[in-house]
Amino acid sequence: MKKQNLFLMSIALTGLLFFPSCDKDEDKPSATKDIIQVAQSKSNLSTFVTAVNAAGLTSALKGTGPFTVFAPSNAAFANLDAATLEALLADPAALADLLKYHVVSGEKMSGSLASGAVSTLLSGKSINVTVSGGMVTLNGTSGVETADLDASNGVIHIIDEVLIYPGFEVPKKSIYGLAASTPSLSILKTALDMFPDLKSALDSDGSFTVFAPTNDAFVALLGVTGQAGLSDIPESVIERLLKYHVIAGASLMSTDLTDGQQAATLLSADDKITVGIDGTSVTINGANVTAADVEGSNGIVHIVDAVLVPALELSIVNTIVEPAYFNKNFSILTEAVVKADLLGTLTNPSASLTLFAPDNAAFAAAGITSIAGLTASDLTPILTYHVLGSEVFANALPPTGSAVTTLNGPFYLSINPTGVFINGLTKVTTATISGGALDYTNGVVHLINRTLLPATKNVVEIAVAASQAATGAEFGQLVAALTAVENDPTAANLITILSGTGPFTVFAPTDAAFASLYTLAGVANFDALVTAVGIPTIEAVLKYHVLGARVFSSDLPNLSGNVVATLGGNITLNLGSLTITDTDAALNLGTADATITATDIAGTNGVIHVINQVLLP
Repeated sequence: MKKQNLFLMSIALTGLLFFPSCDKDEDKPSATKDIIQVAQSKSNLSTFVTAVNAAGLTSALKGTGPFTVFAPSNAAFANLDAATLEALLADPAALADLLKYHVVSGEKMSGSLASGAVSTLLSGKSINVTVSGGMVTLNGTSGVETADLDASNGVIHIIDEVLIYPGFEVPKKSIYGLAASTPSLSILKTALDMFPDLKSALDSDGSFTVFAPTNDAFVALLGVTGQAGLSDIPESVIERLLKYHVIAGASLMSTDLTDGQQAATLLSADDKITVGIDGTSVTINGANVTAADVEGSNGIVHIVDAVLVPALELSIVNTIVEPAYFNKNFSILTEAVVKADLLGTLTNPSASLTLFAPDNAAFAAAGITSIAGLTASDLTPILTYHVLGSEVFANALPPTGSAVTTLNGPFYLSINPTGVFINGLTKVTTATISGGALDYTNGVVHLINRTLLPATKNVVEIAVAASQAATGAEFGQLVAALTAVENDPTAANLITILSGTGPFTVFAPTDAAFASLYTLAGVANFDALVTAVGIPTIEAVLKYHVLGARVFSSDLPNLSGNVVATLGGNITLNLGSLTITDTDAALNLGTADATITATDIAGTNGVIHVINQVLLP
């Protein structure tokens, strides 16, 4: 459209150059309206006025002139084939040429017309005028209906037929224009609009063959992939699909196609379409050609009844990768699977897998908003931690507390009245049963709201790493206490114990929690506390923070009662406020209830919950 607008502007600005002027009869009374104004005043010339505007000739025909205009009536334009008129109105250059063929330089009133050829302002083209018995005929067929409509810059004769010059061809629409003007291809047009470069290529000069899927074809693909509309599909996937329908550099008619013929597409030299011909039936990758050989200005369109799917996408359809690959809300997962080179594993048609699929929001919840800085070796352990090596539907999930074996070690299920959780923090938002929407030929998909991150450290290593971090070293005092007990020959080796197979649940007090304890005990620091109460008491306090089981926050609703046994005595949990009440019998310092401020830091041998007060037995 930009090219057309530039053309219209150039015609308007240079219109006077097309129409050389000559003197008007000085003895004739002057008309007050120019040719355009006269035409606008005639109701049966409204189409002519529209055409002149569309061709960018309005300014020229308002110029000095004088001109003689043979203006076709509305009825004359209506007699044109509708497609021809539409194509002309859409092509200013072709329309301008046709209209210039209706204009003669100088003013020629009906009385001065004589039989013979009259040159028009379309270079090299003449109108054959025949004057006989007072009747004027143009090119042997077109008659003058109304003569001598005088204008200040010439004269108009209304004629009953649009004059077609020798060699005139109806302007063809571009391939994009064909899609835009064909109702059954409106989804294709919408898709092309998403990619300005591809749209521009198919709307400009060139030589293309396009296999154009109908709206029904796109709807069928959306149904197969489980998406509601194009806006649900990643743009990168839509672009791949579109390019797979285009052959560049060749305009292939149906007569140019042969059975078994293969052709590279705009997608890549390796992504080829295959032609099938059986009698009069033509197929492309099995899709039926329902309308062949639609000629455009820049190539040929063949309309097909199915969307052509490249080999990559075809390998994904009906596999557990499908719901992520064709949904833009799962673009991070798709990108990660490709980057980790796991696509072949997850699309293996002979496999039987279960995928717990995180969407983009689930990655963000786990602190991952981009994988740009991650390598395949970073991503593989994360992704395989979401995959089970067998097909497990929702009604076959193991009971709460179970370890579920993934392709990268176990994760742990908690099933409580509010839903199914994995490792405490991750909820299964869509659990699929057999025959459900997310049941595929090589497995089943469950959707989750937080990406799973496999544990790499045990509970002690997690605490030590946190205490050594440059910022947020909140477990420094806890590690110091564990180390002091570990190094005392009269106490249990708690670091050794908590580094074992477990499982354990540790309610880990922060440094701020220890500082509060020092204040209550009236001591300055940890060493002073040891001096005041002794290592055996410190050991008892630390054991009071450890459960001999793996208990995630999502397991708490399943506990029988609120009293929970630790390695050093009972604590009381208030599940509503996530607070813990200790006995405080050993030191009797009157400490406040502890609040769980962060939950479910998973370790290889247990889980840590962060608390803001030290628990006292």
